[in-house]
Amino acid sequence: MRTTQGSMLASLRAVKNFIDTNAAVLGSVVNTGARKRLDDAIAALSEHVATQTGSNLAAQGATQQQYALRKVLLRDHMAPIARIARADLPVSPAIEPMRMPKGRPTIERLAAAAYGMAKAAAPFTDTFVAAGLSEDFVKQLTDATDAMLATLGSRTQSRGLRGGATEGLKTRLTDGRRVVGVLDAFVKTALKDDPALLANWNIVKRVQKVAAGPTPLGPDPAPVAPTAPAAPAALAAPAAPSPAAP
Repeated sequence: MRTTQGSMLASLRAVKNFIDTNAAVLGSVVNTGARKRLDDAIAALSEHVATQTGSNLAAQGATQQQYALRKVLLRDHMAPIARIARADLPVSPAIEPMRMPKGRPTIERLAAAAYGMAKAAAPFTDTFVAAGLSEDFVKQLTDATDAMLATLGSRTQSRGLRGGATEGLKTRLTDGRRVVGVLDAFVKTALKDDPALLANWNIVKRVQKVAAGPTPLGPDPAPVAPTAPAAPAALAAPAAPSPAAP
């Protein structure tokens, strides 16, 4: 949630609290449809905030998990197959898919390379098992690839939820401010004879701006002694005239 959105939500809650606290004075304002709409807007906003925060954390977690599974796939599954193929299989087009991918491919490209490696390695299972891999190394490779791709779907879903919650926040905050405008008319009528409480309402209904924090105060600077004015420079005496030449 952005700072401005947080301030707007805080203002809606402050308005609700004002009405609840002064229900006896406000009378019928408490039971208006506008008041109910305010309660509904705050409840919906709280849900959107929870969804936005939760989905953001879920997306970050899926990203970290994706990095970890990518590393496992490359290090523990693809690299051993590539090295054994290079060492124990004859050079031929059949071992080309068993080479390690170059650079840093995307998740989709890496998955395609892993699936291709699994398909290419299957006919040479005996060679790989003899070199030290487990008998189900092909299945382990494809399972690791599936797990990595699953995190991609989870992250995309979390980002979609976050985007929906963010859009919902914008819409509900706008509706909430409109409701405050309607309530403002009712409250001003109810408090027309109570200038002190009306002044309080006029402050509460506004969205408070978030001010920058105060500048830290350091020790008082040491007093500076006044500087005496500089004495005027002495005027040089005029040079004596040179004696005339004989």
